[in-house]
Amino acid sequence: MGTVNKKMDGSRVLITGITGFAGSYLAEHLQGYAGEIHGISRSEKWPENIPSHLQKIPLHTSNFKDSVQVASLLKKINPTHIYHLAGFAQTGKSFTNTSEAWAVNLGAPQILYDAIKKSGITAKVLFAGSGLVYGTAKYDKEIKTESSELMPQSPYASSKAASDLLSYQVWVNDGIEIIRARPFNHIGPRQSIDFAMASFSKQIAEIELLKKPPIIKTGSLSAFRDLTDVRDTVKAYAGLMEHGKPGEAYNIGSGKNIRISDALKILVSFSNTPNLKIEEELPSSSSQKDFELLVGIDKLNETLSWKPIFSLDETLSDTLNYWRQIIATTLQNPKESK
Repeated sequence: MGTVNKKMDGSRVLITGITGFAGSYLAEHLQGYAGEIHGISRSEKWPENIPSHLQKIPLHTSNFKDSVQVASLLKKINPTHIYHLAGFAQTGKSFTNTSEAWAVNLGAPQILYDAIKKSGITAKVLFAGSGLVYGTAKYDKEIKTESSELMPQSPYASSKAASDLLSYQVWVNDGIEIIRARPFNHIGPRQSIDFAMASFSKQIAEIELLKKPPIIKTGSLSAFRDLTDVRDTVKAYAGLMEHGKPGEAYNIGSGKNIRISDALKILVSFSNTPNLKIEEELPSSSSQKDFELLVGIDKLNETLSWKPIFSLDETLSDTLNYWRQIIATTLQNPKESK
């Protein structure tokens, strides 16, 4: 069983999607272990919400549409380890931006793997997929393991399933050492408000600091979710890069579920505004029962001495405090927020 993580002196790590939510936290974690870190992003600049110490990491630009351009970058960096985290991340928006979801989630890894072959480098790759490739539970408390059938139910999940299978095929045919991670819901500070916990946290912070009406607007709150702190998830990525077996897939999650309504209650309990009201928008109709899905993490536990460090209370508190800080900064520097 591998440890998370040992010093990687002499390593050159490349993170695609480094300016994103998980990518930036992975870079932050690896700063204590990797010999050298580089990042690839579509943007030439780091987002303002990224800590200044991360912005010292060399940032290279690519839209992953030209394998020759990516191959040139790979030759220049000559990475020993590549974490492929770049992707189209919004499940809901994938229904209205289907072509983009497929182009990014399948097209980018295709270009990356082709570029690795063209460049002649030898690098180990961790592909960050998604637990949504399994679809919904067929019965209550069904455990989804790595051998469960892939039954994606959105363009996002379908594109992730396709790129997951592509990663396996490239390992078999081309010998590129690719480890497939299938993370379930990971949350925390800096996450986009396209995701529930970040949206709830921002709304509470706006109620507290901007004196907005004390109403939190939500979608359906009945579903159960396995929620893991992003800072724990990226440690699992790093552990799998060291100890995972090429060609294999690994679920990443806490192994514990919570109903979304209960997670929201925890957030509300941290607020200094009394009598917050929840305005839940229920789906117009649903003929399919939403069974509780359990994340099977035995394979991960057999491979790594990893377990989540952050409790859900800590993660939610940190997320709420992050949005409080963002809004407070905006109030102090209104011109900079425009």
